[in-house]
Amino acid sequence: MTNARARTLSALATVVTDGLVISPDVDLADARRRLLAVPGIGPWTVEYLAVRALADRDAWPAGDLVLRRVLGGATTKEAEAASAPWSPFRAYALFHLWAAVLPTAP
Repeated sequence: MTNARARTLSALATVVTDGLVISPDVDLADARRRLLAVPGIGPWTVEYLAVRALADRDAWPAGDLVLRRVLGGATTKEAEAASAPWSPFRAYALFHLWAAVLPTAP
């Protein structure tokens, strides 16, 4: 593990110890705000956690490289704009788009 990642994990542990709860039954906006304040955690990580840990059906990691590739090489801004019609269920679209690039069984 790199020193930068170790510092991020340490900072995240401190925030959790100070009361941040990462679970589906929290205020999503507050959780996102508090996670973004952690050094080393950026928008992609926050949205990924929103999908996986916060169960936010509208979470959308627009900067995700695989997602952008599936969308034809979209920029983060273009990926964000492309997701508008799928709101408030963008996370479901995300899983379908990720699945589109999975290798198929022979």
